[in-house]
Amino acid sequence: MALLLAATGIAIDKAHTSSLISAEQDQLRLQFFGLLGAMEWQDGGVDMGDRLKEPRFWQFRSGLYAQIRLRNATPLWQSVSSETIPLPIPKNTPRGGQELFSEIKVDKEPFFVFQYHAIWETDDDREIPLIFSLYSSQTPLLNELNKFQHQLSLWLGLVLTISLFVTALILFWGLRPLRDLASDLEQLERGDTGKLRPDYPRELQGITRNLNQLLEKEKKQRERYRNTLADLAHSLKTPLAILKGSSTDDMAVAEQITRMDNIINYQLKRAVSSGKQNLNQRIPLQGIIERLCNTLTKVYRDKALVFDISLNAQDLIAIDEQDAMELFGNLLDNASKACKSKIRIRAENKEKHSLIYIEDDGPGISAESREQLLQRGMRGDQYGQGQGLGLAIVGDIIHSHDGRIDFKDSVLGGVCAEISLPR
Repeated sequence: MALLLAATGIAIDKAHTSSLISAEQDQLRLQFFGLLGAMEWQDGGVDMGDRLKEPRFWQFRSGLYAQIRLRNATPLWQSVSSETIPLPIPKNTPRGGQELFSEIKVDKEPFFVFQYHAIWETDDDREIPLIFSLYSSQTPLLNELNKFQHQLSLWLGLVLTISLFVTALILFWGLRPLRDLASDLEQLERGDTGKLRPDYPRELQGITRNLNQLLEKEKKQRERYRNTLADLAHSLKTPLAILKGSSTDDMAVAEQITRMDNIINYQLKRAVSSGKQNLNQRIPLQGIIERLCNTLTKVYRDKALVFDISLNAQDLIAIDEQDAMELFGNLLDNASKACKSKIRIRAENKEKHSLIYIEDDGPGISAESREQLLQRGMRGDQYGQGQGLGLAIVGDIIHSHDGRIDFKDSVLGGVCAEISLPR
């Protein structure tokens, strides 16, 4: 808008300037005809007498001057208004019967000059070429231009202000549906509503209808996942109850059966729960890690695993205990598979988060492969076992608790899993 008005102002100013200059040329042409009508040739010279009616030709330094000269630049007559001013001769001279309009400096001031090359025929049939030159000061025209440009700037500035105000009102009114859509999306994100309103303008109804269809599809898909998980966990309860009822002297087997029972109960609870659980308590990390390491030492006894645990009782995390068992169980199990013999677990506390590091001395994983580790069905190992779900479950648990996980190079030579969880 501002550029358009600026271009308009420049165009108007140029047109107005051209009009004033053209009017000045027409005025000097009329002055020339008046000069020509008042002139008489007497005794080999020019005589004006009192026939020249333009008062500015008789007024000292009036800004309008006239001169008649021969083609060889010999002056024949000069107006009284320019008697004390040396009138310069223009560089270009018009041909016979033609006029020439240009600009020139007179006494260091800008002037317009109008020249006409006339052929004067005397009473004795002689032809005398005469150059009529009229000089007009540009000062009045420049003052008029400055005044016009000032007024034009004021009016265009007012038009710009009004246009911007009207444009702002139109945008504010026109973008109101988008603001309403953004507000509804925020409510949708907070869980205050389940779908978008249908009363949007026609231009947005296609988007909102597709979003509602997508939300409905995703809702049904989540319900199917929960139902499938519930059915699977419920189906496993009966055979697991039989195993628990059987007597066994192996404490490790009994512990794993108990853990499987806890996992099934936990998954059943997650399957029937549709909302986010509030974390009102914190759990110690050290006990969970030690229990998992003891179990993995027995599972991978052939490797003679060495766990370097640098934790203490003050290392607390705000996470459900079953989630913690699932999260660190998968990470430590992967580290046990990948390592040669050593795994190191350490933690450090920040203001609102705890950083837990799980490192191994295995061969490591390329940077390209690390980006895909949390995707379902992708495995970071080459053991040919598993379905690639362990790390995907880890990612889901961490994200559900507003945490973060990154895979980096370990000083031990393998991979370092850096987990950030709220305290």
